[in-house]
Amino acid sequence: MGFPYTLVTLVFLSMLPVTMIVPVVKDIVKDRLFGSNWEVAFFTSIPMLGSFLFAPVAGIISDRFKNRKFFISFFCFLDAGLFYLLTVATDMGLFLFLRFLEGAAHIFIIGLLLSSAADQENDPKNKRYYGKGILMGITGMFLSLGGALGLPLGILGRSNPLLPFYVGSSILIFVGIMSFLLLKDKGIHTVKDFKLSDLKLAIFENPFLFVPFMFNFIDRFTVGFIISSFNIHLRETLAFHPGMLGVFLGLVLLPMSLLSYPSALLSRKTGVLPLVLVGSTVYGIFLGLSGTTNDYSYLFLFLLICGIGAGVMFVPSMMLASKMSKPGLTATTMSAFTGVGSLGFMLGPIVSVQMQTVFESLLPKEYSFSALSFFFGFLEIGLVFMTIPFFKKILSKMNRIDEEREKITLANPDPIL
Repeated sequence: MGFPYTLVTLVFLSMLPVTMIVPVVKDIVKDRLFGSNWEVAFFTSIPMLGSFLFAPVAGIISDRFKNRKFFISFFCFLDAGLFYLLTVATDMGLFLFLRFLEGAAHIFIIGLLLSSAADQENDPKNKRYYGKGILMGITGMFLSLGGALGLPLGILGRSNPLLPFYVGSSILIFVGIMSFLLLKDKGIHTVKDFKLSDLKLAIFENPFLFVPFMFNFIDRFTVGFIISSFNIHLRETLAFHPGMLGVFLGLVLLPMSLLSYPSALLSRKTGVLPLVLVGSTVYGIFLGLSGTTNDYSYLFLFLLICGIGAGVMFVPSMMLASKMSKPGLTATTMSAFTGVGSLGFMLGPIVSVQMQTVFESLLPKEYSFSALSFFFGFLEIGLVFMTIPFFKKILSKMNRIDEEREKITLANPDPIL
């Protein structure tokens, strides 16, 4: 079975509209609908609430009807319609409700496209990819790459801030048509359902699972700050136009995408935990520094190094959660890992606006945003310092789990999901 070029391309394209509209959030929410920074925060966080609530529904429905592509196509068209409706809504309440529905619709698309990749990887007949994790890794990389390259496309909104919504809607229609015509359901391979009791068992067996969970939460929490308060700071304080904003924000996401595979390879020599700690430290330091300068060249450099730090620790943090999971509970652990990250992304914009209000009331205006930026950067650094004392214990626990997994594999060659 060959490489699924069509599937990977559709994953990439489906992410473009999500970040394409980020550079024009200020124009739409604050200028067009006369909203505040709070509405900007809600605009960026409320689709994650929709995704968080409806992600399990997407999998259940798709598995029950034994079909992926029809649901992917349908929700592409629905999402495209919601993108268009966002351009005509003039009431803030309705606007945010449509945004919530859009997030719910989009998780059906992304979730089921990733499920299609998992179907191929979990198919015993697929000797090339079965149980190796390669296909999911490549698909995840193109998912991140689509998000990263969508940001610079925000330049489309420089003359008309509604244009990224129109283009995003058109892309989703194209993805829907191509999914219907080209995707093939070659067998639905489900994994063990998520159960809270299984998660409790996994954490009871290994309390150090909280380490990758907390890193993923804080990582996504800080991204919420970047696309909300930091976004508005660049637009209003530094007078960035949408295209320039997209390029600078892309400096964080693009290295994260491009370094995903190299960091996975590097982890074979260094181990995953050192990369998580080093990458998180670099990310936290330069995220903090990014809010201290008005010089474009320094800001470019700080954000680029911040993105490199994110790229170093992004995949290893996922691998850390997987490696620390008790055999037989990997699917449950990774579902919880993803859910915790979504929760962080949802809360990040709201907390960042609240903390910005606090710092503005306590500090002179010229220092308040720098303090806010360092607050989010120090969350990463603080988590690193909290983890270091447990470094040897975590490695020891990982080694014991690897030995247990190896014994089970020798007794039963089929992979445990």
